[in-house]
Order: sequence, then structure tokens, then C-alpha cells
Amino acid sequence: MGVVYKAVDLTLERTVALKFLPHEVAVSPADKENMVREARAASALDHPNIGVIHGLEETEDHQLFIVMGYYEGETLTQKINRGVVSVRESLNYAIQIAKGLSAAHSRNIVHRDIKPSNIIITTDNTAKIVDFGLARAVTSASATQSVSNTGTLPYMAPEQILGEAIDQRVDVWALGVIIVQMLTGSHPFLRPNAPAMTFAILNQPPTAVDAVPAPIQPIVYRALSKQASHRYANTEDMVKDLEAARAEITSTPSPLEDPTVTRAVSARELRSYVENASTPRWGASPRKFRRIALAAAAVLLIAAGIPFTPAVREHMAGLAYAYTGGEKHIAVLPFASPEGDPDFAAVSQGLSDSVTGDLSNLEAAQQSLWVLPASLVHRDQVTDPTAAFHKLGATIAIEGRLERRGSGVFLTLNLIDAKHLRQIGSARLSERSGDLSALESQAVQFVAQSMRVKVSPDALRATANVPPSSYESYLKALDYLKRFDKPGNVDLAISSVLSAVQTDPGFAIGYATLGDAYRLKYQTDRDPHWLDQADASCRKALQIAPQLASARVTLARLEVIAGKNDLALEEFRKALQVNPRNADALYGMGEIYESLGRAADAEATYQRAIALRPDYWGGYNYLAAFYDTQHRPQEAIATFRRVTQMTPDNPIAYSNLGAAYMVLEDPASQAEAQAAFEKSLQLAPTYQAYSNLGYLYLITGRYAAAAENLRKAVELNDQDWRVLANLMEAYRWLQQTDKIRSVRDKYVRLLEQSAAAAPGDANAQASLGIVYSESGQRQKALVCVKSALSSGPKDSFVLAGVAQVYENLGDRKRAVQFALDSLANGASLQELQHRLGLQGVLSDPGFRSSSTDRSNGK
Repeated sequence: MGVVYKAVDLTLERTVALKFLPHEVAVSPADKENMVREARAASALDHPNIGVIHGLEETEDHQLFIVMGYYEGETLTQKINRGVVSVRESLNYAIQIAKGLSAAHSRNIVHRDIKPSNIIITTDNTAKIVDFGLARAVTSASATQSVSNTGTLPYMAPEQILGEAIDQRVDVWALGVIIVQMLTGSHPFLRPNAPAMTFAILNQPPTAVDAVPAPIQPIVYRALSKQASHRYANTEDMVKDLEAARAEITSTPSPLEDPTVTRAVSARELRSYVENASTPRWGASPRKFRRIALAAAAVLLIAAGIPFTPAVREHMAGLAYAYTGGEKHIAVLPFASPEGDPDFAAVSQGLSDSVTGDLSNLEAAQQSLWVLPASLVHRDQVTDPTAAFHKLGATIAIEGRLERRGSGVFLTLNLIDAKHLRQIGSARLSERSGDLSALESQAVQFVAQSMRVKVSPDALRATANVPPSSYESYLKALDYLKRFDKPGNVDLAISSVLSAVQTDPGFAIGYATLGDAYRLKYQTDRDPHWLDQADASCRKALQIAPQLASARVTLARLEVIAGKNDLALEEFRKALQVNPRNADALYGMGEIYESLGRAADAEATYQRAIALRPDYWGGYNYLAAFYDTQHRPQEAIATFRRVTQMTPDNPIAYSNLGAAYMVLEDPASQAEAQAAFEKSLQLAPTYQAYSNLGYLYLITGRYAAAAENLRKAVELNDQDWRVLANLMEAYRWLQQTDKIRSVRDKYVRLLEQSAAAAPGDANAQASLGIVYSESGQRQKALVCVKSALSSGPKDSFVLAGVAQVYENLGDRKRAVQFALDSLANGASLQELQHRLGLQGVLSDPGFRSSSTDRSNGK
């Protein structure tokens, strides 16, 4: 940061500190401006816990320096290095630091580099925050902070590491880290190296918090929430909570005050993270895998299996497919094939979709070319140029007919001016060897030549030299995955593409498609085994073709499921380098924005994705799920209804609609929910719909019907721990202990597997905590509680689960508090009443009086 000298002000006869830039650093106008800005910002602060700035001066050789107060004492780093700081002393320092920050934040000044070495403990035990060298003044309440991620790694908040816009909550995070260090002597995210520490800050819960005194733990958890929106919005509230905790702490010395308990993390250790590794930069914040359940562990909002795309901030108004100037809007119509051969019909349909994908790759480099997604053509059942123009705004339609004669394959292509119904060109393409990939390459080259678009040598390389039988199986898989929501289609796709890669082990796109099919299989039955298969398939694809975007996208989605959002973003970025206009990825980025609390950005991104693919049901499914998580049930219901209108044969759509109705909890809405679930089951007996209907019966007290439907769900899929959890809850209410024992072992095994596969799944962690607490495994239960609260500190279902853990552990006071927090964060009393393990909590006078006060608005 610079060089600081101890000096004497001869005029006022006082000792001061003078801060210069290092002599070897050339002082540019920008450097000087930064120092002026620092001095102006910090000199406006007048508070006993902030180091004073006396002025800004310049030497004869034009070196700027800041005149600061000089304080006798030591840094907080030096104090921590001597051993654990006593509880009372730690709280006193924390309160002073928080008060100083509150004063700075009230002037819209953020320190950005709070750490023990920037805290001076004076000889009279006053904490002074010094070096506002990284502070920035916000010019107005609505201004957005700089996205610079300057700071010191061990104390940087997730959004600061990732280069996101920051505010005063980065200082709250840093203070949370310091509190843990003072009380335990351990850094909550200490790891062997900078990359590991970065990963821990972004993805893992803080360690050592369970060694912090109980009244202080909730403060630390809130301060160290991964999502800034879950932290203290202002440090004044943090001061109040710290003062309340100090009042609650007795005068009895804590075991933590014994400096031999743990070893403090030295300043040298923490400094090495900064000196030995550069700080990584990412374009978005981490996020945990978005919970797809609308109600505790059972309501399964199955999101569409769609790739991700880059963040988009442009205004969406006026975006449409109508013809504009010279822009070419191309629709590839479903290719026809001879009747009587359903397998070859699937190949023909897959070929038209694959040609669409190839043309979309060309689109990325051609501003005048716009390829309409195949899903639009299928959704509106567009089969002729006139419909393509009127329904989709296509200016050019591509018709095709695929035939097989002997060992050869033949494709007739016609390019039609869809507006004027004039033929632009036609071609008769053939491959006597039956090589469909070569035939596809000919088709794309013909269309590109007709459109005057260049085809680079790499454009079609991924499918070159693929054996005809492999490619035919691959095309069948594409046709099956087009409607992955239909029961059995994902299994058929896996079987087809497995056949393709077994015939040709070098078939990169085949492995990428197999990886995505396995991911969709996991989405269907929640068996973690499929995640491993998906990951291995994608990595195999990238070994063969490192630039294969589809494999990168699927890998990114797997990283999101595992809660590794930083890695997911890197994969997305690599995929987007290949095709920066991949509209499908918008859905995933919308989910990331949603997890960051940037609801407006999330909604705009979902809406833009829908504008790009207005007739694809999956986009509306994502948007409806977003409305649900934002507590906008009427909009969620209306949007899910639109999905059912678009795909009236889609059982998932009706199951999701029922789940949205169930949130309202009034009798009329519950009747609508039941009707939607029953409609879903009429279309297809899926385990999701049986599970949702069973949960509806569970929360309305119809336990026998709940058990019957949940049992049917398990018969269809016994690999989802959430369904087993609710089945056991129904058995508990029916007092059928033998049946509980019959499923408990499997439930625990699946739950442990799921929690290990997706450590960011707060619901799984809370549920596992309940299991451990029921069997008396206190330490394991508390570790799960810590992980759950780290990932989902405001999730009502998670908070209810944590309440149940503490009730099982005999801590009624905490159980009551977390049950009340669950209510405050959106849970209904009805939901809590149907948790058998919370009956004692709900009847507790403390809960009853507090919940009554809340319902009366007190």
C-alpha cells in the first residue's frame, strides 16, 4: 500500500504518521488522484474508532503524502498471534470496530480491506480502524460500487473475489472472519494455498464456528453468509446483536480464553496467500444449486434440461423474429422420410435438428444470420414455409427429405423464400456409403454457400469420420432428448448414444450428448451415480475435442449441482468463447443471478431467453419457478398454466402447476393442486406427481392417503431420499414403526450420498442433521447444521429442519428460535404443525407467544 513514517508535526507539536507511495513507484496522475480521493473520503470521518486524517500535503519534489494520526499500541494481528483473545475482550473490540464501520457506512464509505493488521489496539484498549486506502465514496444511494476486487484474500467476501459489485457488506464479512479469529485463534477458511482458500470462501461453510460461544454463533453465521443479501444490511444492526450477546455472556471465563486451546494463524501464514498467488477474477458470484422443491423435501419442481448462456443486460423490448432488413431468419423444417420405418423417421428428425445446431454454430460469427431453434419448429408443429413465416417470422425455410436406398443415404434440400414462397435453391445430396455425418456436412455447406456464409474448417470437424452406424444412433438420441420429459425417452437416448460411442470411441459429440443424457437421468431419479457418469462422459468428450462447447455446458451444469459455481462459470465462459450467442445458456445465468439476490437481473434474463425461444416450454418453466422462489405465487401459477397450454401432454407441467397451487394453502388452492397432480398422473404415472400428491395429503392431515401415494412414488423410483423422508413422516403419524424401519436404512444411505455429492444443498444437510440428532450423534448433527445454515440461512425449510435438530438434542431454546425464524422466512404454521418432531416446540409457551405476536404484527 505504501510507506508509512513516524514523524513530528513541528507546528502543532504532535506525533503523526505520514503515508507515501514507495519511492520506486512512479507517481502518475492516477496515483495522485487516488491518494486525493482517499484523503477526502477518510478525512470526512470523525469517530473514536477510526484513525484520524489530518491532511494531504506534497513535498518539494511533488510527492503526495497523507498526514494521519499516530497511535501507541499494537495491531490486532499482533494481539491474535499471542493467543486466543478473551470472549469479553473480543466482543469489546468487535463492537468498537462495528461502530467505526457504521460511521463510515453512514457516509457511503466502504473500507474494502478490513483485516487485523488494519486495526490498531491502543494502549487504552481502543480499537482504531486505519488505512482507508481502498475506500470508495458512493455518490448517491442508488449508485453501484466499483467492481474492483482489490483486497486481501483471507478477508475478502465472495462477491469481492468474483469481481461483483460490492457494498458495505464486504466489511461485515471481514469483521465476521476477525471475530472467529479472535475467539478461536483459527481462520474460518484457512487452507494450504490460495486456490484452496478461494474455493473455501466461495463454496464451503466456515470452520471453527462451533467453538464460538453460543450467543455469538448466529451473528457470525449471518456475517459470513455466502450471499450478501443474507448478511447484515447495516453494521448498526450488527452492533445491537453484538451488544446483546455481550450482555448474555456471563463473567465466567470461557475455555476459549486459554491460549493453549488452539494456535493462532500467524500474519505470515495469511500474508503468504497474497504474496504467492494472484487473486482470481470471475464474472459472477457463487451460488448453491437452486432448490427445486417447493415444500419440505417433497414438492419437485423439475426444471427443463437446458444449457446455460452468458449474462445479458440489454433491454428486451422489441425483440422478435420478424424480418428486418437484410437479416436472414432460417427455419429448418422437420425432414420427411419414407413411411413405415419409425426408426429411420427418428434418424430423419434427429438429422434436421443436428443441421439446425450446425447452422447455429455458424450464426455466432454472422450478425446477419439468425437460426431459429428446432424447439420452436417442433412446438408450433411448423411443417411448411408459410407457417414458418407467419408463426415464427422465418424469412427462409429449409425443407428436406431423407431416404435410404441399399447402403446409401440421400437428402433432398430445398431453400424457400418463406415470405414470397419462391425457391432460392435446391440440392440433391448423397452418400453411397451411408455416412450420415458426411451427408450433414454437405447440407450445411450447401446452405452456407447459398446464404453467402463462410464455413471454417473447424465448423464441422467434431462429426468428421464418424462411422455411419454411430452417427445414426446419435441422431436417434437427439430425437429422444427433444422430449426428455416423456417417460422412457432419456433411457432410450442413453441406450442409443452408448451404442454410438462403443462403435466409435473417438466420437466427441457422442460422449458430450451421453453426458447430458446422464445429467437428465439424475434429474429424473436423483441417483448420484448418474452425476459421476455424466462427468466422466463430458471429460472424455473434452479429451477428444477440447473446444467442444456442448461438453463444457454440461460440465458447468454438473458443477452447479455440486455447488461449485466458480468452476461452473469458468466452463460457461469457455463454452461461450465458441458460441457467444448461445441463447439457451440464459436460463442458467438467470439462476445464478437469482441466487445472488439480483432478482431484477434474473427475471430480465429469463424473459430475454423466452424472447429468443418464445415457444419453448422450458423457458416458461424456469420463469415460473423463479416467481415461486420470489414469493409471487399468482404469477407462478399463471406461468405454469401457460406451460400446460403449450404442452398439454406434459406431465411435469401439471405436477409443477399443482406444486405452485399448494403454496397458497387455502382449501380452494389445495383442491386445484390435487386436480393438477391427478391430471399429471393421468398423462403418465411419474414418481414426481405421486410424491407431490402424497405431500399434499401429508400437510392436510390425510396420512393414510399420503403414505399410499408416497409408496407408489417409491415403487417408481426408490433413489430419491426426499420421497423416502416424507414416506417415513407419514408412517410416523400413522405410528407404523415397522414400516419406518423398513425404509430408514436406505433413506439414510441415499441422504448421505446426496449430501456428499451436493454439499451446497442446504435441505439435504439439514435433513442429515435430523438423522444424526435422532441417533444421538451430536457432533455430526451440529456439523450438518453449520453447513445448512451456511448455504441456506434464510430458507424456511432449512430453518425448520435446524429447529428439529436442536429439539432432538434437547436445546429447546434454540429450537424455538429457529422455528420462529422459519415462520419469519416464509414457512406457514400449517407446515410446521405437520412435522411430528416439532410438536413440543410448537406447544412451548415461548413459541406460542412469539408466533402470536408476529401474526399480530408486533
